[in-house]
Amino acid sequence: MAGLDNASGDPLHAAASGMAASRTEWTNLKEMAVNGDLRFEPEAAERCAQACDTAADRMTDHLRSARQLTRVEGFGDTSAGRALAAKFARKGDEVIEVLLAHRQVLQDMAATYRTAGKAYTEAEANNAARLRGSNR
Repeated sequence: MAGLDNASGDPLHAAASGMAASRTEWTNLKEMAVNGDLRFEPEAAERCAQACDTAADRMTDHLRSARQLTRVEGFGDTSAGRALAAKFARKGDEVIEVLLAHRQVLQDMAATYRTAGKAYTEAEANNAARLRGSNR
């Protein structure tokens, strides 16, 4: 995890920052696909989208497990024990935020692949129509 550390040494913060950057990149790619500037062969695009859907479903499973990280017990009923339990619970919340962001990136990726597949089909149809028109 050391590779994920940021200047403050917090790997969760670094992961969240990375997810935000990925989300921006995929948003830009989807915009390119909507504009027809990014096209993928439809069957390949759907296979990629399905892989993203599967990974997003796994993130949902991980989220269910991660929710247990926010329920911290066993540090005692002293003020120090409660403070320590609260600190670990906050870290659990941070893990959940990163997993949610990661799942969103995967969903954005799937939508981008599908949009790029549709753009390919539309470009092919337009090209075929132009070729038919020029043969007359």
